[in-house]
Amino acid sequence: GRPQVGGMGRSRVHATQREQEGDMDWVASVGNVSASLAFCLAAHVNAGFLGGSDSAVFCLVPLLLLLSRDNGLMSGLSDARRYFPLVAVGVGYLVCASLYRLVLRDALERNHLLTRAGGSYRPETASALAAAKNLACLAVTLPGHGMFASFLWTFKHTRDIYWVLLLPLNFVPVMLSDLHSVRLLGALGVAAGAMQLLLSNRIRRFGLQFV
Repeated sequence: GRPQVGGMGRSRVHATQREQEGDMDWVASVGNVSASLAFCLAAHVNAGFLGGSDSAVFCLVPLLLLLSRDNGLMSGLSDARRYFPLVAVGVGYLVCASLYRLVLRDALERNHLLTRAGGSYRPETASALAAAKNLACLAVTLPGHGMFASFLWTFKHTRDIYWVLLLPLNFVPVMLSDLHSVRLLGALGVAAGAMQLLLSNRIRRFGLQFV
């Protein structure tokens, strides 16, 4: 018959398993730090040496697929939620880039903390009205991105009426904003809303097959 493992043997097995899990957590934490540093370094190189194209974020965020679950900040990450960091960081990057150009850059230049490029014309902040228009376009995109990020984390479907209302609003920054980053956020909001409505329609049709 199979040998019986006594209490002392079981405790040793459990201790060994805990040690192995601790080693894996350490490896996961190092991997997460490395992936985060790689993303930050690539973003810095893009901003400082390659012209700072906003579209480059779509090439950078796939680095975050290397993130894995650990006992730290990524303790809630799972295979089902692995696309949440891509969306959250990508949207956050574009929002921060927009706020920098609309608010922070001019303030830094007025206080002589940043040198303005000679002869550069900035339609997004040419007047207070232009700045307010672009800030309003930025604000319009945020609710949709917040709901989509929440869906990627919780997988709780939002009522269709919210997306029906928000989807047309996301066309406003696409058509009216002077900032490329805000137009990208609007386009992403349209894509997120269309994806949610399509998913809702497929779920509804799938459910009707069993009625």
